[in-house]
Amino acid sequence: MYVPVAAEFGNAVEYAANVLAKRGAEGELEPFTISHTQWITIYWIEGVVMVYMLCWNLYIARSILFPFKLCAVACHEGCHALVGMLTGAKIYSIILDPNQGGSTRMEGGWAFASLPAGYIGSTLIGASLIFASFSLKASKIAAIPLLAHLTFVAFFARKSRFTVLFVSMPIGLVLVLYVVAHSIFLRFLLAALGVMNVMVSTIVWDQFDDLVFHKINASDVCAFQQEYPWLPAQVWGAIWTTISCAGLFAGVLGGVVLFKQDFTEQYRDALTFIPL
Repeated sequence: MYVPVAAEFGNAVEYAANVLAKRGAEGELEPFTISHTQWITIYWIEGVVMVYMLCWNLYIARSILFPFKLCAVACHEGCHALVGMLTGAKIYSIILDPNQGGSTRMEGGWAFASLPAGYIGSTLIGASLIFASFSLKASKIAAIPLLAHLTFVAFFARKSRFTVLFVSMPIGLVLVLYVVAHSIFLRFLLAALGVMNVMVSTIVWDQFDDLVFHKINASDVCAFQQEYPWLPAQVWGAIWTTISCAGLFAGVLGGVVLFKQDFTEQYRDALTFIPL
């Protein structure tokens, strides 16, 4: 049976293997040589990181970032729910709250896997989106599981109008950019969402507020430490923060090594996958 996404993934793996083999044999295209096209993506990612950090608590700017924050929290909570289901938990609801972040109500499962799944899962999502943002075709492919994940969250959040509204916003934005101008702007949105997942949602908003400012609503770090008091919450937080930073650098390095096409070549290649 032909499965388009699976086939494209297989082709991508084969292409990567052939390119790396060619470089090793012919000595062409040094893996860590950054092209002009890649520098544009890197500059965009750097700019997004600086904007997030500078505008996090600015009066008007933080309102603009608010939907991006909640999108990252939706991915975070969706990972809790997904791992909970895989470990036998019953999922009751997912709720996003402007004051409390988010929560996933579940019963059963394995807390050792489902509690850190929010941090680790959203880091993997963010790193994958950053990696995909270096290629137009990869961005179109990566948008599909992102939409599926957000739809999964919206299903369990269907009783909360606020949650459904703010989960629907990034879904709609991704769909619009998917069909506008052959998706040439989609990569920049995915990079922004990826950075939010990796560097902001998992570190600044949740862990930093809870471990440094000791907010009332405990983060997953403190909940995990209460369940498994082997190490202080600050140590668990440092471990997951390290994983988040590693995810950011892995996404960037992976994109630099693999995607060497310029914008014109990427545009032509992207037309072979769902040409809209």
